Amino acid sequence: MENDKLILALDVNTLGEAEELVLALKDVVGTYKIGMQLYYGAGNKAVEMVHRHGGKVFLDLKLHDIPNTVAHAARVLTGYGVEMFNIHTSGGKEMMSRTREAVLDEAEKLGLAPPLLVGVTVLTSIDDDALNTEIG
Repeated sequence: MENDKLILALDVNTLGEAEELVLALKDVVGTYKIGMQLYYGAGNKAVEMVHRHGGKVFLDLKLHDIPNTVAHAARVLTGYGVEMFNIHTSGGKEMMSRTREAVLDEAEKLGLAPPLLVGVTVLTSIDDDALNTEIG
């Protein structure tokens, strides 16, 4: 489908606002990005709402913690049936490897397609100056 190429950011505060956007655009948008703003306000109800209206979910929470914690969180997110979610690569190789293993294992256990795991290297808000002076 043509709408599979479009991802719309649901950068709103409430489930009601998000649902209005999904209903208005579901014929032209295939995937909806749910970030911290909406997820912390509405929780998994946001994921369920998008799925109920036939959309796919990119869960943009940028997981970053110790390997065990992120791997367990990844199992939960995999169980939600999301299309993709992201992690911070600065969590290290072990965190990334264990997360991927957890995703594949959980998807197999649940009979789901594994979500795409996307690595975030640097936030788009970090400019060259900040990269050089603050991060190094």
